[in-house]
Amino acid sequence: MNLPGVKTICLAFLGVLVGGAAIACAAVSITNYNRVIMGVQTADMTLAGMTKGDALTYFEKKAAHQMKDGAIRLAYGDQEWLITPEDIGLKAGSEEAAATAYGFGHTGQPLKDLQTQLRLAVFGQQVTMEAAYDKDKLEGKLAEIAAAIHASPTSAYCTMDAATGLIQKFPGVVGRKLDIPPIVEQVDEKLLALRLPVRVELEPTEEYPPVQDKDLANINGILASYTTRFYPGDRGDNIALAASHLNNVLLRTGETFSFNTTVGPRTAAAGYKDAGVIIDGRMAQDVGGGVCQVSSTLYNAILLANLTPTVRTSHFFPSTYCPPGLDATVADGLIDCQFQNRLAHNVYLMSQVGYGTLTVYVLGTVGDLAGNTVSLTSDGSYLTPTVYRLYSRDGTVVDREYLHTDHYSTPVTD
Repeated sequence: MNLPGVKTICLAFLGVLVGGAAIACAAVSITNYNRVIMGVQTADMTLAGMTKGDALTYFEKKAAHQMKDGAIRLAYGDQEWLITPEDIGLKAGSEEAAATAYGFGHTGQPLKDLQTQLRLAVFGQQVTMEAAYDKDKLEGKLAEIAAAIHASPTSAYCTMDAATGLIQKFPGVVGRKLDIPPIVEQVDEKLLALRLPVRVELEPTEEYPPVQDKDLANINGILASYTTRFYPGDRGDNIALAASHLNNVLLRTGETFSFNTTVGPRTAAAGYKDAGVIIDGRMAQDVGGGVCQVSSTLYNAILLANLTPTVRTSHFFPSTYCPPGLDATVADGLIDCQFQNRLAHNVYLMSQVGYGTLTVYVLGTVGDLAGNTVSLTSDGSYLTPTVYRLYSRDGTVVDREYLHTDHYSTPVTD
C-alpha cells in the first residue's frame, strides 16, 4: 500500500469538508445578516429572512386579527356580553415578540452568534407573542355584568280575600349571584396567549328563598281564623306592629313556632310605644303594651286550626278581648307562646288589622282537618275555667280534647 498516497487523499478529503463547512457557515451568515435567522418561527409560519421591522409588522397584524372579534364573550341564558380589548386594556406584546425573534443569533458575538445560527437552522426555535391586560378593569366589567344578572331571593307568598276566602299564590324568585374571581382565573391564561375571543358560559350560584313554591303547593283554604277588638291609639299601634310579623309566616309540618322569636323584642327602638300592661298583677304603663292581645288572638286561631300548643301561659287575671282560659301572655325573654304543626302539610299564617280589629288566619290543607269542624268550649268558673277543643262532624261532636285549666286572680288594687 502506498501510505503517502492514502494520506494525501485523506488530507484532500478533509480539506474539502472544511472548505464546505466554511462555505456553509459563510452562506448561513450571509443569509442571516440583518434578518431573522433561519429556524425561527411562530406556530403558523416561519419568520426567517424577515427584517426586524417586517417581524414587528407581522406580529401587529396577527394581534389585530386575533383581537378583531373582541376579548371575551360571555353568555347566560339568552343574554350575551362582549368585553373588548379596549375595555380591559388588553395589549399584545408585538414589539417584544419581534425583538425576541430578531435577537436570536444577533448578540454581536460572532462565534456565539454563528453557533446559534447553525443550531437553530437544524433544530428550529418557536417565538410566542404574549399579551397583558388590566385586571382591575376586567373585574370592573365583570362586576357590571354580575349586577345585571344578580337577583335577590324572594319568597313565594299568598294573598287572601277575607270576604270570599279566595287564596292566590305568587311564585318565589330564586336568587342569583355571580362569583367574579373564578371567571378571571378561567380567562387569564387565554387572554395572555391571545387565544381570543375567550368564550365563557356564566354559571351564577343560585340562592333559594326561605319559602319556595313547593312549600305552598298544598295550601288550599282557611283552616281557621280568630278576631279580637281593640281601641285605636298607642296600644293599637303596638298591636298592629306586632301583628305585622305574623303575616306571611310559613310553618312546615313538624316545625315549632315561637312568638317571641318571630315577632322579636318589643322595644322603643323597634317602634313600640308605652301602653297598658299587667306587671305583678297590677295595671301599669310599659313599652309594648297590647302585644299580648296579638299572642292571644294567634293562640285562639291555632287551636281552631288543630295545631298543637306546646308553651302557653295565662295572664294574672282574665282578659277583656277573649274568653277566660283562651288568652296567652308573652314577655320578652321571659314568657313565650309556642305551638307545633303536627298536621300532614304546611300551614301559613296571615294577619289583618282593621280599624279596631285584629284577625289572625291559619291557611293550610283543608283535608288535614279530616272533615271535622273545630270549636272551643269551657266549663268551670270565670276565674277557674277548664278549656276543651271539640271536633264535630255534620253537627255532631265526635271528639273532645282537654287543653288546660287556668287559675286566675282578681286585679290588685291599691
